[in-house]
Amino acid sequence: MRDFVAFDFETANASRHSICSAGFVFVENGEIVEAKYSLIDPEEEFDNWNVAIHGIHPEDVKGKPTFKEFYQDIRERVSGKVMVAHYLPFDGYALRDNLLKYKIVPTYNQLLCTYQLSKRLIKGLPSYQLHSLCQYFDIELSNHHNALSDAMACAQLMLRLSEQFQIYDLNAIYNKTNIRAGVMNENGFRSSAVVNKDSCIDFRKIKVKESSDPLSPLYGKNIAFTGKLQFFTRKQAVKLVAEKGGKPQKNVTIDTDYIILGDFEEAMIKGKKTAKLRKVEKLIHEGYGIEIISEKDFLKMLSNS
Repeated sequence: MRDFVAFDFETANASRHSICSAGFVFVENGEIVEAKYSLIDPEEEFDNWNVAIHGIHPEDVKGKPTFKEFYQDIRERVSGKVMVAHYLPFDGYALRDNLLKYKIVPTYNQLLCTYQLSKRLIKGLPSYQLHSLCQYFDIELSNHHNALSDAMACAQLMLRLSEQFQIYDLNAIYNKTNIRAGVMNENGFRSSAVVNKDSCIDFRKIKVKESSDPLSPLYGKNIAFTGKLQFFTRKQAVKLVAEKGGKPQKNVTIDTDYIILGDFEEAMIKGKKTAKLRKVEKLIHEGYGIEIISEKDFLKMLSNS
C-alpha cells in the first residue's frame, strides 16, 4: 500500500470506548506527509493499569477534545482512505465503539491490520507484536504505547511489507495473503479477515466427470473438505474428486458421504477441530452415515480409482 492512514489509540480503562489519546499518520504515494496526535477526554474514569502502560493521567486530558470533537476535525482527511492499525481487533473496534458512543456516522473506510499481514507474510517469528516487528525491520519505536509513536511505526511497517512483498493495493494483498480488507461505513463495521479458501472456489462451475470409472470409491459420492491439506491445495483436491466422478461440496449436509480431513493429528488427537468437523461429528451422532477420511486415505482412494 502506498496511500493509507495508520492509526493507534490508547484507552483510559478496559473499555474500548474510553479512548484517551489518538495518533494518525497520513501516507501518500509511499511517503509520510502528515502526522496528528491528540490527547482525548474520554469522559470516563481512568484505570491504574492503563495509566501504568501509557502514562496518561486524568489531569492530562482536562480541557482536551472529546473523541467526537477529534473525529470531526479529521473526518474529511480520513474519508475514503484505507486505514491501517497494527492490531485491528483492538484499535478498529475502539474506533467503532467510540463512533457508537457519540452516535457519529462514520466515513467510508477500508481497514487493514499489520499484525495480521505480518503473520501471513513472514513465517516463524517468535512474536508479531509491534516492538518485535520494529526490531525485525530496524524501525524506530522511540516511545511504545504513545499513540503517535505507535501509529508512526505502524505506517513504516506497512511500507516495509508493501515494498518487500510487492503488495501495493488491496487486490495484491488479497492474492498474496487471502486477507480481505475490513470495511467501516454508515451501515456498520467489519474487521479484516483471512478468507477461507473454500470461498475462492466456485463449486457451481466444477464439472463432475460422469464417464469416470463407476468402481472408483469416490464415484457418485458427496465429498467435503476441512483442515489444511498437505499434498494438495483445496482447489486441486476438489478438481481431483470431480475427475473421479465424485461430487465436491462446499458445506457439510446430511447428504455428505465423506469429509476429507487435513491436519488429521491436530484434529483427532490434539482436539483442534474445525466447525465443519464438529458439525460432521454431530451428524454422525444423530445417525447419518458420514465417514471421516484422512488425507492419506484420500490418496489411497485416488490411486485405487
